[in-house]
Amino acid sequence: MTDNARCFAELEALYKRVDGELGSGRACRACGRCCHFDTYGHRLYATYLEALYLVAKNGPPPGPFDADTCGYQAGDACAAREGRVLGCRTFFCIDAGGENRESYERALAEIRRISDAFRVPWDYRTLAENVARIPAAADASRRPARKCSK
Repeated sequence: MTDNARCFAELEALYKRVDGELGSGRACRACGRCCHFDTYGHRLYATYLEALYLVAKNGPPPGPFDADTCGYQAGDACAAREGRVLGCRTFFCIDAGGENRESYERALAEIRRISDAFRVPWDYRTLAENVARIPAAADASRRPARKCSK
C-alpha cells in the first residue's frame, strides 16, 4: 500500500468513526443551506490533508468557490458527499441538531496526528484556499497533487 493509500485510509477510518458517533439523533437533510457560507453565517475550514483527500476522491470542484458558495455544491446537493471534510461532517443546521464542536475538536487533533505522521504540511485554512493549492484542482491538467509521505 502506498503512503497516499495508507494516509487516506487512516483519514477515512477517522471520518467513518465521526460519522458513526454523530449519526444517532442527527440527520443531515441535504438541503444545501450550510453550503451557502455568507447566507448561513459561517466559514468552512479544512486542513490541507483533507483538501488533498477531497480532490483525490472527487476531483476538482465542478464550480467555483466564492464568499457564499462551496465549489462542490450542485444545486442543493453536495457533489463530494463521500469525500467531504470534517467541517461538513460535524456541522448540522439548527433543524438537524446544530454543530458538534466537541467531536470536531477531537477529530481535528487526530487529523493533525495523521498529517504529522505522513509529513503532510499542517495548514488550516478555508476549504477554498486549500483546494486552490492543489495542482489537480487549480487547473485542468490534473497534475498529481502533493503526496502523503511517511
